[in-house]
Amino acid sequence: MNQLKAQKSVKLEQLASLYQVMIQNGDKKNAIKILELYEKRNKNEIMIGFAGHFSAGKSSMINTIVGEDILPKSPIPTSANVVKIYSGEGVARVHLNNGETIEFSEPYDMDVIKEYSKDKDTIKKIELSTAKELVPSGCSIIDTPGIDAADDADRIMTEGSLHLVDYLFYVMDYNHVQSEVNLQFLQSVGEKAIPYYVIVNQIDKHDEEELLFEQFDKRIKQTFDEWNLQPIRLYYSSLLDESVANNQIDEIKETVWTHMAEDELLHMHAAVEQVVTDYKRALKIKHEDTLDRLNDVDLDQGMKELHEKSAELEALKQEADEFGKAFNRELQQTLNNAYLMPAKLRDKAQVFLESQQSNFKVGLFGSKKKTEEEKNKRILDFLTPLKENIEAGIQWKLRDKLLQIIKDYDISNTKLQQDIQQLAIIYTEQDLMNQLKPGAMINGDYVLNYTNDVANDIKNKFKQEARVRFDAIKAYIDSRNREKEAVIQAEISQLSHIRDVKEHREAIQQELKAKFHFIDQQLIDPSIDDDGWKLIHREIKEKEQRIKRIDTPQLLEKKEKQIVSEKEDVKEKETKTSSVASTIRSIEKTIHAIGGLPGFETLLKDLGEKQYRLSNRSYTIALFGAFSAGKSSFANALIGENVLPVSPNPTTATVNRICPVTDQHQHGTVKVTFKNDEALQSDLVAITKKFSPKEKDFGKLLEWVKREKIHQHDGLNKMYQAYLQAMINGFDEIQDVIGDTVIISLENFPTYVTDETKACYIASMDLYYDCSLTRQGITLVDTPGADSVNARHTNVAFDYIKHADAILYVTYYNHALSRADKDFLTQLGRVKEAFELDKMFFIVNAADLATDAEELQLVVNYVQEQLITLGIRLPKLYPVSSKQSLKDKVETRALNEQMQAFEDFFYQFIHHDLVALTIESSVWDINRTYHAINQYIQSLHLDEDEKERRKYELEEKKEKLAREIEGMETSVFDDRIADKIDKQLYYVFERLSIRFHDIFKDYFNPTTITESGKKAIIQLQASLDELIEFVGYELYQELQAVSLRVEAFIQTQGVELHGNMSVKSRSTDELFDLPSWNGAKFETPEYAKAFEEIEKSLFNKALSTFKGTKAFFEKNEKEEMKELIFKVLSPFAKEYIEANKVVMSRHYMAEWQKLVMSIKQEAQQSVNTYVENYVKMIVSEIDISVLVEKQDDIRSILEEHKYEDVS
Repeated sequence: MNQLKAQKSVKLEQLASLYQVMIQNGDKKNAIKILELYEKRNKNEIMIGFAGHFSAGKSSMINTIVGEDILPKSPIPTSANVVKIYSGEGVARVHLNNGETIEFSEPYDMDVIKEYSKDKDTIKKIELSTAKELVPSGCSIIDTPGIDAADDADRIMTEGSLHLVDYLFYVMDYNHVQSEVNLQFLQSVGEKAIPYYVIVNQIDKHDEEELLFEQFDKRIKQTFDEWNLQPIRLYYSSLLDESVANNQIDEIKETVWTHMAEDELLHMHAAVEQVVTDYKRALKIKHEDTLDRLNDVDLDQGMKELHEKSAELEALKQEADEFGKAFNRELQQTLNNAYLMPAKLRDKAQVFLESQQSNFKVGLFGSKKKTEEEKNKRILDFLTPLKENIEAGIQWKLRDKLLQIIKDYDISNTKLQQDIQQLAIIYTEQDLMNQLKPGAMINGDYVLNYTNDVANDIKNKFKQEARVRFDAIKAYIDSRNREKEAVIQAEISQLSHIRDVKEHREAIQQELKAKFHFIDQQLIDPSIDDDGWKLIHREIKEKEQRIKRIDTPQLLEKKEKQIVSEKEDVKEKETKTSSVASTIRSIEKTIHAIGGLPGFETLLKDLGEKQYRLSNRSYTIALFGAFSAGKSSFANALIGENVLPVSPNPTTATVNRICPVTDQHQHGTVKVTFKNDEALQSDLVAITKKFSPKEKDFGKLLEWVKREKIHQHDGLNKMYQAYLQAMINGFDEIQDVIGDTVIISLENFPTYVTDETKACYIASMDLYYDCSLTRQGITLVDTPGADSVNARHTNVAFDYIKHADAILYVTYYNHALSRADKDFLTQLGRVKEAFELDKMFFIVNAADLATDAEELQLVVNYVQEQLITLGIRLPKLYPVSSKQSLKDKVETRALNEQMQAFEDFFYQFIHHDLVALTIESSVWDINRTYHAINQYIQSLHLDEDEKERRKYELEEKKEKLAREIEGMETSVFDDRIADKIDKQLYYVFERLSIRFHDIFKDYFNPTTITESGKKAIIQLQASLDELIEFVGYELYQELQAVSLRVEAFIQTQGVELHGNMSVKSRSTDELFDLPSWNGAKFETPEYAKAFEEIEKSLFNKALSTFKGTKAFFEKNEKEEMKELIFKVLSPFAKEYIEANKVVMSRHYMAEWQKLVMSIKQEAQQSVNTYVENYVKMIVSEIDISVLVEKQDDIRSILEEHKYEDVS
């Protein structure tokens, strides 16, 4: 293609010829790009492109250059489509993905155009041709979607019209200049030979006191050199403050307008070459299944497999016969070798035979009775040791040998194994008698013949028993092998086509080679005929005809997302269910009504417990979010006072709790709990693991860090370096209180939060504070950030996710979610459905930064989409300004609408949803009380005989029900739980294999691998270590998530089991009305971390594929390394999952069995108590009118609660 570069410009006939070839070969995607280049060349149109990181100010930059607010601006990705701006016709065209184009003339609604520009699902591209001369004639500006991640960059490269631009201006946010996504994108732009400029925008954020601008500029240029990035020029700009130092916005405008004044397309040849390269790649991909599926090595391997499968099939067909031979051989050999009649036993046989002679008598006179007794004795004397010999000589040996055979043939059927294990014969006195020869003379030969006959008879009986088992086993093998044979036969059929596929592959390679050569020829010497010209002209004409001209543009129909869509539900919820206060009053009335009545002690106790729980409620609210998301300021806004200081330490892993005051801890008391030696040692080992720490004692370990200068080592990331430095600096002051708890004043509280030398030694701080929040029984827990130093090494986050009554996750208005955020939110997504109530609230903090309500809605919708992508369905999302809300509360003004909306829903959840089950259970107990009084009233109508019969009847029913409950079958629940665990763990590895591609990119990318030679090996090893640690942590988190889902499932099984018992109890007798079940709490198993002891040398082959950064990234050799690493890691991952499946199954099956026993015992105790109480009732004397009055009172209470089961 060098001849194309030598030409001054690309000719129309070249483009027309390329278009024809691509259409003929079915590549419409690249043909369209050639068509667009044809139109560009035909118009000689200069195109200036803009790309950049979202929220960097790209759209604002274009608006500034053209002098009009034509594109939407927002702190989130808004331009989801390519937008082309030019002057001339005064129309707007919206190109849809279905091929249609909508056109409408000026004046048009710019708000509608802005909405169109955000719809990436329906719309492909937008053209704005303004009647005003915003852009010079023959020129256009291309705006591409904002880039948020690597997948966005790939999409812009393929869909962003970059093949059309003559110059590209890439806009970066001041804080994201060294973003890997930015640098990789610019690298791709350079590879495509697109001339580009870089604009670092928002330099009004720069603080000269923190960093000199010269150093900032030098650092950027150094980074560009390291990445081999060669922009035409680097600009700095601020659109917010044009007077800020180093603002080059005027120079940027001048550069853009200078390029738009050019009259020659100088760089078009590179774009054409790139499209041709993409076309060749598309051709290859089209046939890649065939091309990649089978190479020559695969063929040899395939033939080898074919022979192996054929041999395997033949072996399967012969297996039953081979088994029969082995079975009979062992049977015959065992029987042949069985020595049943040693000399002593033959002597006993002779004595027995003598007793069977017709003239046999005992004693001189031969008493008949004594003779019979002697005969019986002699037959037993012979039979008893004979049986022992049968067991030792045949039975035991034959069992062992046949069991080994079925083991050798992989027969795992329990029934068949048991049949072999129980192989035996019963040899009787009659069997001995059956072998006698009437009239035979007793001599040595006869004794020998007789004992041989008995031995053969025994062996024949064993043969008969073995034959029965053999037939069953052979039938099992035949059945099993039929399925295997079908599978292998199918595999053989597939392998038989290998030769045909190889020939087909070679034919395709020849065809591709010819097509590649032909397309290259069209670039050099195009052979376009009339049909080719007609083809491209017809397509241009049809494009025109597909334009649908309308007068008033309408937004394409789509569902509008609302910030808060449940506002009106709060009051509705309040009216549906009883309030806490009214329930407590109802309980008190019920207790008053039945107080002193005989037989109501249990109900009084149950109602009293419910009353206490409702009157003394306490809640734990866990606050999560990454550093700088505004967690502390949001906590202060909830409290209504500026209590929590904002920590400057993103690494600190301290838990801060704001607690209600107690008798022991008055307002303003702060309890500081320092980590103990074990926790500190664990922290240090986790951080310095790659340096192989040997010391076990924390003090010695820290001394080793200091001595070896581990905290200054380049192999340690900056966060860990800072943490270790803080530990070293703070040790002398803190060493005396390690593991202790100390009380400090509120005035000293901020120091312990903000001073890292103290904070790194603290496990938790409890501030006892009297305010409206804590007076409601709420403890607010400010947890360590997802990016804190030991987030992966402790269970703090998981414990609070599991046990907290509510979770508040805070994200910041104009910050993209970090990787640590996304990892944590992914875990929330895994466990969200495991909780009975949706206890997660998501906060978009700093909502006051929004320009207007429209922009705020955009941000909220964006965050919602991100949460859904991370697996958090139907997130409860609230935009708030903690700064404004705190100010409102401090100045006692009306709370702003956004915070009010959040607090309404939050407190509704706390005071309604969380107690709804307790309220429901309380009303159920009141209903049980109503029915108990009804039973009491009925009992008073009985005479003495009827009372006795009733007592007897209840005792009978109680005993019967106790037996039924004890014997209630629960195996179906066991199977369900085991099945649940199996299914949940089955998909863990599958999810890992899907995610591994993205995980690999996070650790092996141009920002982590920059060196060559030995330095590269160090970087590769470091990246591998981090990847293995992360994957291990992911698997560990998957197990924790599965555990919560299993625990939730066991709860549902407990509810069903209790429900079954309740139905059975009530059907036995109406008196046996079981109390509601309060559920159970489960301990989550302690799982070992994955890959702790994995041998890193196993990955040497994978790492050895690295030849240099250029080949690794540009030639995509990283894919080979990725596959090799995953191939090594996979068996360990599977083994980890399987090993912990055993741990999980044992743990939860034991928990379930304890739960079953507990539910059964509680049911039986309840029934026993009912009977005891009923007996007390029927022997007591009370005025029936009093009871009726009490029953009426309780009926009224139930009707107040809209309880329907009152009769």
